[in-house]
Amino acid sequence: MGGDSTINQTEKLPLVVNPDILQQAILYKINTRITARGEIVFPCVPGMLNHYLQSIEKLFTTLDRPLPADRKEELSKLLASKLEQGYQSSTASMLILQYESVQPPQTGLACKVLVATSTVGEQYKSWVDTREAPLFGSHPDAKLMTTVAELGSPDRVRILDVGAGTGRNTLPLARLGYTVDAIELTPAFAEQLQTAATAENLPVTVTLGNVLDPLVRMKPARYQLAVAAEVISHFRDSDEVRLFLAKMCDSLCPGGLLLFSTFLSVGDYQPDALVRQVAQLSWSTLFTPQELTVAMEGLPLAPISNELVFEYERTHLPEAAWPPTPWFASWATGRDVFPMANGRPPMELRWILCRRS
Repeated sequence: MGGDSTINQTEKLPLVVNPDILQQAILYKINTRITARGEIVFPCVPGMLNHYLQSIEKLFTTLDRPLPADRKEELSKLLASKLEQGYQSSTASMLILQYESVQPPQTGLACKVLVATSTVGEQYKSWVDTREAPLFGSHPDAKLMTTVAELGSPDRVRILDVGAGTGRNTLPLARLGYTVDAIELTPAFAEQLQTAATAENLPVTVTLGNVLDPLVRMKPARYQLAVAAEVISHFRDSDEVRLFLAKMCDSLCPGGLLLFSTFLSVGDYQPDALVRQVAQLSWSTLFTPQELTVAMEGLPLAPISNELVFEYERTHLPEAAWPPTPWFASWATGRDVFPMANGRPPMELRWILCRRS
C-alpha cells in the first residue's frame, strides 16, 4: 500500500523536461558520488586565526562544500583553542585539519582538528638525520675567539658554553687549552660532542639539559667566560632571558665576561603579538632594546659592547668560513621572519658582551 501511494503521488508531479533543471539534478547526483579527503597543516600561530579560517573556507568552497555560517563560528572557536594550546606547548607545534566527505545523502565535510607538538631537541634531532655536517659551521664564532684571547693564559680560564650544539665553539676552545663545560639540550648533539672530546682527550665536560631548568645547576663563581651563541633565539619571553642572565651571574667569577647573541628590534620599531609569534616559530625570538635593559636591571652585569653579528662575523671569519651555513645570512638579518629582498627587516642579531661586577 505504501509503495503504491508513493507512485501515485509521484505520478501527480509535473513532468520536467527543462534541460537546465535536469542538468542541476544530474550534477546533484554526481556530487553525491564525489568524495574529498585530505588535511591542511598550519603552524600554531594564534595571530593567524582569521587567515587560516579564510584559507579553509576557500578550500571548502572550491570543493563545492561551502562552510555553513553556524559551522564557521564553531570552527573558529575550535581553531582558536587548538592554536593557543599548541603555541603554549612549543613553537614547533603544528595544527592539523583533517577533512572528509560525509556519506550521502548528507552533504558537506566532516572535520577533525589535531595538534602535533615537538620540542626543540626533537627538531634538532631531525637535523642530525637529514642534514650534512657541520650543522652550524666549520669555524668557531669570531667574536668569541676575539673575546677569549683577551682573558690571558688558557690554563687559568674556565669557560661555560651554553647551547654548545655539536661543539663548534667548545672543541676549538678546548684544543687551545681552555677547560670548557658545555650544556646542550639535544641528546644527539651532546653525544656527538662528548664523543669528539673524548677521542681527542680534551678538557671538556658535557651536561645534557636545558639551562633554564632549575635542576641544571652550575657551580657558583666558577667561570671567567660564559657564552651563549644562538641560544636566546629559542627563548619564549623576557622572563626567560632574565632567568638565564641571573644564572650566568651566579656562575661567573667577579670580573668574568658573558657573551651572548640575541635578536633586537631596530630603532623605534615595536613588534606586535603576531610578529613575536612568527619570530618564535622561526627560532628568532625578538626583543626590544628596552626589554633587554629591563631584563638586566638589578643584575651585576655591565654592558661592554653591542655589535651586529652579521657584520662582525663576515668581517672577522676566514673567507672560507663565510657564511657559516647556507641559512645563516637570512636568519641573522631577520629575513627568516620578514622574507624581503628589497628592504632591511626591523630586527637584527646582536652580539652583547657584558662584565660581571
